Amino acid sequence: MIPNNLKPYTLILRETERAAPLKDLLIKNNINVLIEPIYKISPVKFKPIEFKEYTALLITSVNTVKILAKEIEKINKIKTYCVGKVTEKYALEAGFNCIKTKANSGKTLAYEVIKHINNDNNKILIAGGNNLAYDPLPDFKEANIEAKHIIIYKKIPNKKMSYDCLQLFKNNKISNVVLYSPETAQIFIRLVKNYDIKNIHVTCLGLKTKTILEVYNWKKVQVIDNIELKSFANSIIKSNLT
Repeated sequence: MIPNNLKPYTLILRETERAAPLKDLLIKNNINVLIEPIYKISPVKFKPIEFKEYTALLITSVNTVKILAKEIEKINKIKTYCVGKVTEKYALEAGFNCIKTKANSGKTLAYEVIKHINNDNNKILIAGGNNLAYDPLPDFKEANIEAKHIIIYKKIPNKKMSYDCLQLFKNNKISNVVLYSPETAQIFIRLVKNYDIKNIHVTCLGLKTKTILEVYNWKKVQVIDNIELKSFANSIIKSNLT
């Protein structure tokens, strides 16, 4: 139960495990935080993959790591590039052959992969959900590198938000909402369609996510490309000061 008469909350729309590090950083900066998972992850049955056909594997999330880890014996020799240090950490622990880069976003990771991959007879496999916050396929096409996106999980939307979250919305105690993908944005919009959102600042990952959100009457939609934890947290902290 969330106490009444407190300053507004920042709402993180993500799985509890993944959202916890960001929550800890924000709390240290005197920001109230509620983590609200608004979907469940469901693996998608996909056709058997001839992993030996691919030179590199691009992994978009921890969910992807957990699902593909079952195939680790088939893919542990493929050069693997991860979106974000947390995803990379999970992938390394699962036995993936992770290639270190200086990328801090989906876009910069695509450029790093292009830089490292010789485009002659090489193929890249992109594994993740249905709707990527940043789609690297056009970048690879422009670089004459063959790439394929396979969907290995989907998000099953919750029918409603938690009691605590609903109470915060009813009492106008949400100041900032944090979300990470276009699909999450679509789910969230459906869940809050009956609430006043004009005083809410949204922090989102990627322009595709912003495109979905900006047609609604938020106070502001802030786009972040750098997914490193401290940088992401600092952007949210600054937005709470405005």
